[in-house]
Amino acid sequence: MTEDISEEVKKEIFRLVCIPGIEIEDIPEIVNKDYNTQLDYEKVMEILSNEYLKHNLDFGRRLCCRF
Repeated sequence: MTEDISEEVKKEIFRLVCIPGIEIEDIPEIVNKDYNTQLDYEKVMEILSNEYLKHNLDFGRRLCCRF
């Protein structure tokens, strides 16, 4: 489902996530306006979760916190 999203749009989503004050719920509206796409909240969350799983972002926390 996320395969039809361009890399440029994905990079914009990641950039917006890093900006303080921008809520996840606001990202689809901003991206749709700038890139003329039809993203919704669920698709943005799917992109973010796929990226999380792909890079195993929890690994660093396990190293420093030692469950």
